[in-house]
Amino acid sequence: MKTALIVGASGVVGRELVKLLSEDERYAHIIVWARHPLSFSHPKLTTQIIDFEKLSQQKLAKVDEVFCALGTTIKKAGTKENFLRVDVQYPTEIAKLAKAAGVARFILISALGANPHAKIFYSRAKGTVEQNLRNLHFPSLHIVRPSLIIGQCNDFRLGEKLFEHLFHCLPKHWLQSYRPMTGKEIAQIMIEQAQSSQLGEMVYSPQKIANNKEKNETN
Repeated sequence: MKTALIVGASGVVGRELVKLLSEDERYAHIIVWARHPLSFSHPKLTTQIIDFEKLSQQKLAKVDEVFCALGTTIKKAGTKENFLRVDVQYPTEIAKLAKAAGVARFILISALGANPHAKIFYSRAKGTVEQNLRNLHFPSLHIVRPSLIIGQCNDFRLGEKLFEHLFHCLPKHWLQSYRPMTGKEIAQIMIEQAQSSQLGEMVYSPQKIANNKEKNETN
C-alpha cells in the first residue's frame, strides 16, 4: 500500500482529498502539511504543522506521491505578491523537496487557461507554477485544470455562484470546456490519475475529463 502527502488540505478540494484518501484501501498512510490542525481525524492520517515560509528547512518523508491543492484568491491574499507566494512559490518549493526525495508522481491543481505568457495575471501565475514543475522533470506529472470550483468555501464567490446557476443554458461545447466541478469531483480525478502507470506529463481540462468519463461509462 502507498503513502501520500497532501498540501492544501484546508481548501475545497484538499478537504475532499483527505477524506477520500483516508478511506482508500490502496493507501496505508496519509500525511498532511498544514499551518493549523485539521478538524478531520483518521487512524491513517498524520498532520504535520509546518511554517510555509521555511519550506526549504522542511524534510519530506518517503512518500509515493504528492497531491498539491494549494491556492488562494487575490481578495483573500490581499496583494499580488501574497497570491504568488501561495500559488507559485509554495507549490514550487514543495515540488523541489519532492523531487529531491525521489517522489515519482506529483499531482497539481492548476486552472483552465494556465499559460506562463498570458496577459491575465491569474492565468500567468498558474502557467508559471506549471512550468516550474515541468522543469523539475518528475517521472510522472499530472496537472488538473478545472474552470470554476463549486463547493462550500469560507469566502463567498459571487461569480462562481452565478456561473453555477447559468451554465446549464450554455451550448454543449461550452458545457464541456467550462463546466464547474465540485471539490469532490476534482479530488476523485486526482486520486484516479495517481493510480496511472503512465510516465511524463498529463494535463486534464474539463473537456478531457468529461470525455474520459463518457468513455468509462460506455465501457
